[in-house]
Amino acid sequence: MSSGQQLLTILAISLLAILMLNVYNSTGTRNSSMIYNEAIISGTGIAQSMLNEIGMKAFDQKTLTKSAALPDSLTPALSLGPESGETTSVQFNDIDDYNNYTKADTLPRMGIFNTKVQVFYITKLSPDVKSSVRTFTKQINVFVTNFSLPDTLKFYRIIAY
Repeated sequence: MSSGQQLLTILAISLLAILMLNVYNSTGTRNSSMIYNEAIISGTGIAQSMLNEIGMKAFDQKTLTKSAALPDSLTPALSLGPESGETTSVQFNDIDDYNNYTKADTLPRMGIFNTKVQVFYITKLSPDVKSSVRTFTKQINVFVTNFSLPDTLKFYRIIAY
C-alpha cells in the first residue's frame, strides 16, 4: 500500500469517527430533551392534580357548615394548616389544611416527584402580597421537584370566597 493510499485510509477513518461522534452527540441531546420534557409533563400533571384536589375543598374550616359574613370569622393567618386529628390529605376538609403539606409521588420511569404546598391569605387589590390578616382570598402555591428537572416547577392558584 502506498503512502497516498494510507493517507486516504486514515482520512476516511477520521471522517467516519467524526460522523459517528456527531450522531452520538445529537442522539444524546435528543434523549436528554425527551427526558426533560417528560419530567415537565409529569410534574405538571402532579401539580394540577394537587390543585384540583385542593380546589374541591371548603374555603375555610369556618365555612364547612355555614357561610362567613366577615373575614374575621375565618381561620387566623398564623393558624393556617391542618386541624388536630388531620394527618393525611384524605382527612383534610378545607383549603388551608394543605398549608406546608408535602407529598412524594413515585413514577416508574421518572422516579420521585416531591410536592410542597403553601396556602396563605392575600389582599384583593395586591394578589402578589401575602396578607397577615384574614381576607376572603387565599393563594395556593404548589412546588414540584424531580432529579430530571433543573429547577422547581411552580404553580399558583387564587381562590376567593
